[in-house]
Amino acid sequence: MAKSTVVKPESEYYDIFIVHCSEDNAKAEIINNELKKVGKKTFAHYKEGAEFPAGRPVFDNIIHAVNYSKIVLLLLTKKALESNWVSFEVLISLEKSHRENALCVRLVFQGVSDEEKQDFLKGPLHLIPSVDLDFNDKDWLDKLVANIDNEVKMAELLPGGNVAHGLVYNHYIGYLAYVLPATKENVTKSEYFSTGKFSKKYFIVIPESCTIQPLDGQHGDILIEKMDRTIDMDVTHGDKRRKYSPVVYKVTKKGVDETYYFTGDVPFILATMSKMKEQGFADIDIHLQWIRFCKTLQELVEHRSPNNKCRGTAHIIDYNDKKGSFAPLLWDALVDEFKELIPAEEKQKVRQAKGKLSEDKDNTVTATITYFDDSTEDQGAAYDIQEFLKTKSVQFGNGNGGTSKLQDLQKSRWKIFILSEIGVQNNEMSVFFDSAIEASVSDNLVQVIPVLAKGSDLCKLPYRFRWTTLLKQCEPDYLEKLWKVMQDEKTMTDFLPAGVVYEGLAYAFLMNYMCFNLTYETPSGRDFDERFLDGITKYCKEEDCICVPKVFVIVPKTCCVPAPGTQFEREVHLGALEPIVLGPRKYFLQFYMMTLSNGQKVCYAREYATPAIALHDMANGIAFAGLDKHQMNVQAKKFAEFSNEIMQNQEFNTKFRMVHKRCTIVYFDDEDIGREGVITVLEKELLNCIKDKNILKV
Repeated sequence: MAKSTVVKPESEYYDIFIVHCSEDNAKAEIINNELKKVGKKTFAHYKEGAEFPAGRPVFDNIIHAVNYSKIVLLLLTKKALESNWVSFEVLISLEKSHRENALCVRLVFQGVSDEEKQDFLKGPLHLIPSVDLDFNDKDWLDKLVANIDNEVKMAELLPGGNVAHGLVYNHYIGYLAYVLPATKENVTKSEYFSTGKFSKKYFIVIPESCTIQPLDGQHGDILIEKMDRTIDMDVTHGDKRRKYSPVVYKVTKKGVDETYYFTGDVPFILATMSKMKEQGFADIDIHLQWIRFCKTLQELVEHRSPNNKCRGTAHIIDYNDKKGSFAPLLWDALVDEFKELIPAEEKQKVRQAKGKLSEDKDNTVTATITYFDDSTEDQGAAYDIQEFLKTKSVQFGNGNGGTSKLQDLQKSRWKIFILSEIGVQNNEMSVFFDSAIEASVSDNLVQVIPVLAKGSDLCKLPYRFRWTTLLKQCEPDYLEKLWKVMQDEKTMTDFLPAGVVYEGLAYAFLMNYMCFNLTYETPSGRDFDERFLDGITKYCKEEDCICVPKVFVIVPKTCCVPAPGTQFEREVHLGALEPIVLGPRKYFLQFYMMTLSNGQKVCYAREYATPAIALHDMANGIAFAGLDKHQMNVQAKKFAEFSNEIMQNQEFNTKFRMVHKRCTIVYFDDEDIGREGVITVLEKELLNCIKDKNILKV
């Protein structure tokens, strides 16, 4: 099988790859011929015999055409919008655009209604330049060429990176994933539950300006009052123990004899986008990022949370705050929620009816395992998977778990492929995999699960494996992950690439969290250095101990974070420094003491970066996030580099009081030196601080 590293001659590169469905051959031919007249070198679907080499699989043809064309032109008619292959070609093109930082996709709508266009332009697709084509318009070709020739950088399309996407996941993983299920369970324990109608859903209010505004107050004829008692919950997030206290609000309306209670907020993380814009750190389009934030959050909460634990637990209210208040929308949502309540006896009937239906449903899971016979390692992996799936009552399409016939794949819901560097070079393996992938795209349903065999390098596998869930045999829990994937139903279009998210995560971490810990005073009036001095007095009994007044934020390559209270060799966790308090939130710093290799004892503060947890969960727990493990590793390192770069920025330091002297983001390769290797990395940082005399003596 040809490898992707082969350099193609200049003659095989094209200006435009025209994508269309077979029913639109005549329209595509008109466009192709006219573009050639103005000097464009085109590559067209309708001439498959000439353009696509005979015998090459459809999947490879598409990848080849996209990779060797400057622009991918999608002709979108009513027929084309029904084709899942069109969506797949968009995915491949967007991934190429992300790699090359140049948008190579152009959308051409022909004979499509506005409603059909909006239905297609979901997620990031609404950002792609498009043109409406009318062959009766004498200037249609000029308009099309102008659209094609208009160069668009991905950084211009999503300035500041894909800020909203990263912020949504950071907010969900670090807050909503805990608060939404807990709120639903705990509102009945509140003292306010018996005094009015208390919603079990958490209200998330998202103003278009992305500015943080209080929910309580008089909003026309609607009064929202903040109650004294909160709903408290203790959670563990990464290496931190946290106490979340969602606020309870009371709502009344003039002239209406009804009282409602709810919990909710305006996501504090939204302020990241407005601050980035207002303070000149990045010129982002607030409106577009707001749209992406709302859509991604809605999809994540209602459809993509693990085990659907957050489904039905939130009301998301997005509104234009320049045109009015959110309060009428909130009131209507509360009225509708309690209007729809079903009496208890009716609920019981519904549950019993569903139970009977589920008993009659055939829930049998079928699978086929394909592997390379000549590799004992591949055989061993296939055997392990087969034996594991037998314990789950999985039935195999060919009866034994292996496969030697193409028709066996068609009998199975799941096609599992054992991939090794030697196995993927086998022609039969390639044919089988292409067949399975093409079926997945045609059905718009993920059916293929590649498992990377031990000792094989992901980067050396063909490009095609990027567009589905890939597991690694070297991971100790890969079999459980395999079974988890098989319990879910995902479409191929769920695998849109996340793009650059590390920039938004960095700004959010520094501007909405770390800057408070580094620059604000405690309730007793203690500043940053004084908090460290108090920590020395309170915790340190060593006479020869010195203190480095700095916070080291750790970012491991794998984004795996140890449990709270974890301390490593030569390190002692002393306790927490006095926190910064802002409203209901407390910002702690954890104080440690390390014995250096030379015997010197040094005190300092450290923590693991919560955005690393977000990246980890995006890559490992939620496929909809569009981030694979390789990109997780890459973006973890870039997050650390970019965060340090921001803190060195003169304008940032002017506005946030020299934060670069108080914090360093420490990236280390825990795959190479192990989790405990962080001590060696921290020691180097501490020695540099001592050398620069950035110390406080006991």
